[in-house]
Amino acid sequence: MKKIHINEIIKSVNKRLEEIILDDLPVLNDIKKFVIESGGKRVRPIMLCLLNNIYNGNSKGALVLAAIVEIIHAASLLHDDVLDEADTRRGKPSGKALFGSKTVVLAGDYLLACGIKKLNEFNNSQLMSIFTKVIHDLSTAELYQMEYEKNSNITIEIYNKIIYGKTASLFQAACESAALWCNLKKEEINKLSILGKEIGMFFQIRDDYLDYFNPKILKKDPFQDFQRGIYTYPIIKVKNNQKNGINKKIHKYFLMSDKLRKNKEIQKDFMNLLHENNSKEKTLKDLEKLGESISLRLKNLPNGISKDLMEEQFKRLLNIN
Repeated sequence: MKKIHINEIIKSVNKRLEEIILDDLPVLNDIKKFVIESGGKRVRPIMLCLLNNIYNGNSKGALVLAAIVEIIHAASLLHDDVLDEADTRRGKPSGKALFGSKTVVLAGDYLLACGIKKLNEFNNSQLMSIFTKVIHDLSTAELYQMEYEKNSNITIEIYNKIIYGKTASLFQAACESAALWCNLKKEEINKLSILGKEIGMFFQIRDDYLDYFNPKILKKDPFQDFQRGIYTYPIIKVKNNQKNGINKKIHKYFLMSDKLRKNKEIQKDFMNLLHENNSKEKTLKDLEKLGESISLRLKNLPNGISKDLMEEQFKRLLNIN
């Protein structure tokens, strides 16, 4: 994959998605089309393919692994939209809105089955372990999040477990499987595994930050987690300040009905509370610290066009203001 461009990776991954996701029924064909056309940035498969290029791995196998990563991601989004009762995603109709909850849940399961079936063709137990762990982490993290919805006892440690499972684990799997596919030594595999995990954690904390402080970048309605009663990083970061009793003040909002939390005045008051307690600055500081660690890890990758593209992709994520 020498001198490859990002758009070429996306096209190649989409082609593999077409091949891997079977369409035994008309509705599955419709959902396959929906998954491919709804696209997204394809950040995870792009990372995998660029790392494969950096370490001179076999490009055909890497593209299949990249497509499997995207299939797992797509399946998790289909399931999430049902759990969140979301009718839109990134400003467009969700799978749930288009096909119905029951169909989408089964279609998500079907996507996972297609991905695992294709993964089995590698006949590699280490790759199988990486991806089955991801599916395990996705499921347990979602249950964890449900347990701590509207729960003021949530801590940064619990939050980190949730976002690791829901987001960072798949980034980690993308980097780790690329390293494994390129036959790197254990030490290098571990380094790339940590890189993927850190990028995934950054990705989710960034989303949580933008949801409150710059939702236009996400191209979605703000306050979605607040409306559902989910404590995210900007809230958890400031809620345990015992000096001004902010934990009790915040919890009052989460004791309100979901309908009340959709009220613009309530949201405005809550934002004022966050600003008064420097939530934006504190979250941004932690993002910058994590971003510096990721930038250093990227800088230590072998030089070349693909490394430059990896750094360029991450710099885009740094644009949050």
